[in-house]
Amino acid sequence: MKVVILGAGKRGTLLARHLIKERRNVIIIESDLKRANETQNKLDCMVKSGSGTDPHFLKEAEADKADFFVALTDSDEVNLVACGIVENLRQEVTTIAAIRNLTYTGKDGLPDTILGINHIVNPEAETAKSIHKIIKRGIFSDVVTFEHSNLGLYNFAVTDDSPFANRLVRECRASIAPEFVIAAIKRGDEGIVPSGETPLLVGDTLVLVVADSEKRALFKLLGQREVKSKRIVIVGGSKIARFLLRLFEPKEHKSIVLVEKDGATCDEFAALFPNLLVIKSDIADELIFKEENFETKDLLISLTDNDELNIVTASYAKRLGVTNTMALIKNNNYIPLGENLGIDSIISISAATVDSLLKFMRGKHVSSVHSLFEGRFEIIELNISAEMEIANTPINKINMRGRGVIAGITTKSGENIIPTGDYQIRVGDTLLICAGREELDYIQKVTF
Repeated sequence: MKVVILGAGKRGTLLARHLIKERRNVIIIESDLKRANETQNKLDCMVKSGSGTDPHFLKEAEADKADFFVALTDSDEVNLVACGIVENLRQEVTTIAAIRNLTYTGKDGLPDTILGINHIVNPEAETAKSIHKIIKRGIFSDVVTFEHSNLGLYNFAVTDDSPFANRLVRECRASIAPEFVIAAIKRGDEGIVPSGETPLLVGDTLVLVVADSEKRALFKLLGQREVKSKRIVIVGGSKIARFLLRLFEPKEHKSIVLVEKDGATCDEFAALFPNLLVIKSDIADELIFKEENFETKDLLISLTDNDELNIVTASYAKRLGVTNTMALIKNNNYIPLGENLGIDSIISISAATVDSLLKFMRGKHVSSVHSLFEGRFEIIELNISAEMEIANTPINKINMRGRGVIAGITTKSGENIIPTGDYQIRVGDTLLICAGREELDYIQKVTF
């Protein structure tokens, strides 16, 4: 696979990192020479400095020879024009554009044929969807939900008193009553695809796949709890806040409070969402927490355009007694800081956007993609159709060579299955497949 990425910003470099780990052929185009040079020093791929709206330069950068051309600059206009030019150079190139302005996309998005764009991703809309799914499933750190499966994926740290500590994977599966699959293990800087003989050590982080019907019992066993958030505070009248509120039912707005310091933005949200309580205030004023009794709320989500303010606000709210907090970040370097400050969920705009891009790039059988452990692993939601080779094949006949694991299955009828080797994959099943990013090419070959 050859991919040309226009824009070496946070989204472009994150997508490139993932694809490079998969051993894809990646070329980045960046108009800013300084940023291009910095990116070249960081990434093991070709970086060219030039204009993404210059047909001659795009051809020089081999955009016409790519399988995918992905336009991820901060300018909607540049992304639109670049995709149109590439489509004229060679129609077989699949073009993808990040478009923020609803003036261009409209409510339902652009038709595929306009300007040669095959797929449009709105970063703010994708981020809002991620947040909404977490809230509806029950707030938990690093929860991952799926499109066609009500299996959930959760991270657990192995502590001294954990029932997983210093035991083999097969021993845990046999002795712990709720059904689950350990899909991946993070041990220091190492990522492990486990087998039954893999030991689980104190300090490991486990990725567990659990059915909704089993998660409450498992959470209780592990000393965790599920929280359904009904009383919510949203900080910041951003585009993401607007997208998020549209995902809630209008009647649910009655239990949501929006805090925004700009008066015009407050008026706009009040007009758009009549049932919403809008408070004009600076969240940095600590009196707002006491005056509005925010410590009694189930959830605070900080969605301002300032990463540092979001992290500080979410951490402070947690210390005051808010049950759960979430913080939005643009810079992924803040993820460890947020986790160490007790914030329940760190939401990355670039990660949500890149996962959406990868979902499209994986093909029509993939309904969702999620990156784990800073991109070391990927979990794919794969829909089985009749033309796929693994249809009607027992799992133990699929030779993954220890490079990946089928972590869960949802049948066509909606039944959740924690798979065993004897299970025969059927048409209509949805599989959750977890693998290290370096192994994805092989896993796709044996499963797709």
